[in-house]
Amino acid sequence: MQLYGTTFNIELDEQNMTAAIRDYNYKIDDSKYPVKNRKRRLKNIGLERTRTVVIPETYKTINGKEYTITTIGRASFAGFQNMDYVVIPSSVTTIEDYAFFHTSLISVEVPPTVASMGNRVFGCCKKLKSLKLPQGMSIGNDVYKESADINVKYYNVDEIPSLAQDTPKTIAKPKSQAKPTVFASSSDVDENIPATGRDNSDAFAIIIANENYLSVPKVNCALNDGRTFRRYCNQTLGIPNDNIHLLEDATFGQMTEEMNWLTRVAKAYDGDSKIIIYYAGHGIPNEKDGAAYLLPIDNSGNNTAAAYSLNKLYKELGALNAKSVTVFLDACFSGSQRGDGMLTAARGVAMSYKKEDPLGNMVVFTATQGDETAYPYAEKGHGLFTYYLLKKLKETKGEVDYGTLGDYIKKEVSRKSIVVNMKPQTPTVAPSRKMAAAWRNLSF
Repeated sequence: MQLYGTTFNIELDEQNMTAAIRDYNYKIDDSKYPVKNRKRRLKNIGLERTRTVVIPETYKTINGKEYTITTIGRASFAGFQNMDYVVIPSSVTTIEDYAFFHTSLISVEVPPTVASMGNRVFGCCKKLKSLKLPQGMSIGNDVYKESADINVKYYNVDEIPSLAQDTPKTIAKPKSQAKPTVFASSSDVDENIPATGRDNSDAFAIIIANENYLSVPKVNCALNDGRTFRRYCNQTLGIPNDNIHLLEDATFGQMTEEMNWLTRVAKAYDGDSKIIIYYAGHGIPNEKDGAAYLLPIDNSGNNTAAAYSLNKLYKELGALNAKSVTVFLDACFSGSQRGDGMLTAARGVAMSYKKEDPLGNMVVFTATQGDETAYPYAEKGHGLFTYYLLKKLKETKGEVDYGTLGDYIKKEVSRKSIVVNMKPQTPTVAPSRKMAAAWRNLSF
């Protein structure tokens, strides 16, 4: 599809004759605003003065079939700096995450037909002054975070005749749709978190919670996982707030910088520090050699050079002069999503990844083994692995040795996954050779 000089991918739903605009070919860097200005900028054919992009209501294929555009997909226009205004047609019902992220938009009016809008749709739009939204629509998180001082207005469609009259005919939906999974916003492990008064001032934690990816499906509940684990680190384990770094939706550059910080901390404490690393997000295998990687939000998995390899992570952590290094990975490295389906970079079938050996004074707790999938626990609002990790910390008020913790997580997750998901998920604990004899007696 051609929109004023810029080519977009069109995803067609032949059953309902609908289309979605999608463009995953945007470029990312690791600066504060992660979407880099594109080289393929809008040419604004015939619209040089107003710099307005008009999205058409329909798309016609070469064979003459006409589809109604109902969706503006994830990051479709992200990074465009040559568009001051956009006209969204009344055929659109959904605007997905990051659709207009980091653009030069000045003013936007979302039509009343849009029923849902994803996360950070207008985030980092520094020139955006006016945003009009219909009342009653479903809105994601941080829709206009880090944008200008925006005047946001919600209008009532029934009170605006011109808008009500322009509402298009109802677009047919598939006859049979799977009931969407509802994820709880909180559960028993999010409430009444034990405050023990412990002093763990020589402990340091990096918590990475990657939920909202720019070009692959989100990791449901990852943000809740990271935020709640942070509270346990502080309130239950007694780690000072300044010693805990929580990264939400982290880029490769941010993950790298945190590891650099940890290296400086370990050097300053000269063997007296305890390190905790927690990660909830996508993992991905390199299909050529099976190497496993943690996936930053600005990577689809096709470019493992800009993903964080477990081999690199273990080498860096193993080189730290620390009393102990504890790693929790609520991720799988088979190419699967958290739940069902495969990442776009995977082969369509799950694959076993190359195991990496922990080094130094390290113990690694992982949510899965082999080609298994790490599942969410929808009714608890957490990853299945993380839920039982938090549950044991709550029950014991953090006074639990690693052997007991590992046995508990493996037993409970394995049983619950078979009952709820009807598929296996088997957490594992892997100590380094140095810690092989002593790890079960370790504690936080």
